[in-house]
Amino acid sequence: MKILFRSIFALLAFSVAARADIVTLKNGDRVTGAFVTVKDSKLELKSDVLGDLAIPVAQIATFSAAKPAVVVVKGQNPIQGQLELAPSGDWQITANGKPQTVAAVSVELIMPADAYEALANHTAKPWQDWKGTSSVGYNLLRGDQDTTSFSATLNAVRERPGTPIFTRHFRTDFTLTSLLSHATQGAETITSNTLSTNLREDYLFSPANFVFGLAQLDHVGAQGLYLRQTAGGGYGRTLIQSSRTSFSVLGGITYVHEKFFTGAHDQAAAALVGEKLGVQISKRVRVDNNFNFYPNLTAAGQYRFDTNTTLAASLSKRFTLNTGFTDLFLSKPAAGSQQNNVAFTTGIGYTF
Repeated sequence: MKILFRSIFALLAFSVAARADIVTLKNGDRVTGAFVTVKDSKLELKSDVLGDLAIPVAQIATFSAAKPAVVVVKGQNPIQGQLELAPSGDWQITANGKPQTVAAVSVELIMPADAYEALANHTAKPWQDWKGTSSVGYNLLRGDQDTTSFSATLNAVRERPGTPIFTRHFRTDFTLTSLLSHATQGAETITSNTLSTNLREDYLFSPANFVFGLAQLDHVGAQGLYLRQTAGGGYGRTLIQSSRTSFSVLGGITYVHEKFFTGAHDQAAAALVGEKLGVQISKRVRVDNNFNFYPNLTAAGQYRFDTNTTLAASLSKRFTLNTGFTDLFLSKPAAGSQQNNVAFTTGIGYTF
């Protein structure tokens, strides 16, 4: 009976080992786990004992994937088959008994075939696969003057595919800022509303570079602006991307049409120069800033800019306490209106 149990145990252990992916390092060490991906000259392996590992390919002596894999090659169709690391450091993939060598420098991505198909063939409704944050705030004052104000912001990003493993992929950014204020003192009533939305579609053709198209709608009551419509496009680049800091810049050309409460209309071409910065100051505190500058190309000397800064302190996994600063500047507002529309807000944020 003992011999039978030992045989069954040995058979099970052999079956598990046979299904596992084994990496042999050049120093002689062996690591066993589940193959995840090869990207940026690093092989990612999920080990039950060591957790998630990122092993430089240059340190690997031998590796072969237990299951079929897909190799994404620059400028070519993906190749699928059994994967093995050749002694030269290049990749060998065998399909239908025919081996093919792929130069390591031309590889964008390697991953298990089933995982690749799940991502490549993933479809989602327009409202699905979004990630981001939202925030709401409300202030109430009762006395000689009755004041009510409401603020809401939404910042969302959608990657396609949902996990941006591919160098070339699409990214959608959507932002919404709403500042509503109503004040009454005696017989006088003042209402000031600001609504701003921005939809930007990026196409990343390398990890750091992208081209974009954008559409923006603005309503700024304090500046006498009934509606501003902005459409344009350009080029952007991510200069810093780390676990704590992200920083990108962009530039382009836009077409702007403005309508004021006075009935006046204005249309012009404007350049666009912007930046986006995010810094994880500590485990619980994060600051984000967006700044966009639009010099008017049709009327020299006129310009506008908008900037938004948010400081978020984590309250739980999903909720944060937010403090925000928003400044919308227009060099030539409607008659009787000020150039700056500044708001300080506080509220509760939610991460989704």
